[in-house]
Amino acid sequence: MKKYIYYPNFEPPENEWLKFSTLYLDKFESIIPYNRQHLVTDEYRKLQSETDLVDFFSPEYHQGEQASLKAINEADRILKRTYEASFLFNRINVFRDWKNPSSWDYQIYGEKFSYSWAEFCESEKIGIRNSDGIKLPKSLAFLYMTHLAKEIAFERNGNIITDNLEYDRYTSYSQIKSTNTNVRDKFIRGIIKLQVPKNINDISFDTLIEFRNRNRELINSFNSQINIIENLIGNGISEQQFIDDYNYTLNEIIREIVKLGIDIATVPLAFYTLAQNSDALNQEYIKEILGGLSIIGGGYYGIRKSLYDKRDERMCKKYLARLHHLR
Repeated sequence: MKKYIYYPNFEPPENEWLKFSTLYLDKFESIIPYNRQHLVTDEYRKLQSETDLVDFFSPEYHQGEQASLKAINEADRILKRTYEASFLFNRINVFRDWKNPSSWDYQIYGEKFSYSWAEFCESEKIGIRNSDGIKLPKSLAFLYMTHLAKEIAFERNGNIITDNLEYDRYTSYSQIKSTNTNVRDKFIRGIIKLQVPKNINDISFDTLIEFRNRNRELINSFNSQINIIENLIGNGISEQQFIDDYNYTLNEIIREIVKLGIDIATVPLAFYTLAQNSDALNQEYIKEILGGLSIIGGGYYGIRKSLYDKRDERMCKKYLARLHHLR
């Protein structure tokens, strides 16, 4: 299971990304100090309490300290070479923007940074402390939160993820893939858009929560199949081709039967039920059906192996079918 640390906000500001996430992401953690967790919305807390998608992570002091030191070094470098670095934030002069008190509208809570970060920002006149922490320009806050997310992800053996589209140049520079530039995520969302017959924004969180919880194992298989073809994404394979390929998951099993010289027309309906139903893959049921086809010995083990080898494919196909009926 891939572990993600989400940033820069407590929770995604747009529901669309979060709704898509319920249908394919394994898990992500939001950086929310313990005594600020009451600030999240009811919907986000419901996702956290009723699914395995979301969890809250309270940063530790040393993580804020390390992130502060790295953010100071980078911010100082940008201030000294502002014209070279401003393009990272889609600005002509980011130094001038950071110096403008009217741009200090992004709150970072005190549990997320060290005294040295606050002292640096105030001494450079690019932010101001308040009772909750510090107010910064949004782009500078994003810079800091990138470093904090990196520190946490490194210690927790994970990756960082953001739905921020405004600073794609900075995330690219920092070798971070946002959900907008991450080819894998865009590919998966494209598949879901093709399969789900309704605009995802029109589907309630309650419906998505129930669907995720009911299909959790299928989501795992779906992701495992995406992992297999990941190198082909953006290099020739389309979302529709992926969907079409999973309409033919019986081919390998049928080829095994044909190898044994058995007329495919004589194969009973029960075999196809077995091949389509991942839950039916127990040894006694397989023996019973394949025994009825007079398949024994090496033939039995060859087909049995095909059934198990293709289990994730069949479960992926089942998940695509269930997406098609999601309303």
